Amino acid sequence: MDPTPAINLPALSSSTAPTPANTLEHYVGLQVAAAACAIMEALDERRHGALSPRTRMAGGDRIVALYQLRQFLIVDLPNFDSITREHGVAVLRAADVSPATAGVLVNEVLDLVAKVTRVALN
Repeated sequence: MDPTPAINLPALSSSTAPTPANTLEHYVGLQVAAAACAIMEALDERRHGALSPRTRMAGGDRIVALYQLRQFLIVDLPNFDSITREHGVAVLRAADVSPATAGVLVNEVLDLVAKVTRVALN
């Protein structure tokens, strides 16, 4: 798996978000943004031909990692989904992704994590 995201994800400055870069919330946001980047890369590959196994695996790995993070943190952070949404969008916005695109990508990531959660619970 290539851990390099499709876009550069800089650390958030205090001027773009109130959350310092060394918080758990920021880390969760980075993970959501990385999964969103994997989705963007997959969409780009599909548009130009076919989705490569490497990209498919990278996206799946990112979603599973978020599912595992959710399972680990859900007791201490019952609002995990709202935290992932808020901070995932913030990280993408800091990387100059438009608000609408950031929202759509984060929603897709959270939908995929929810699907994995439902499958795991059955």
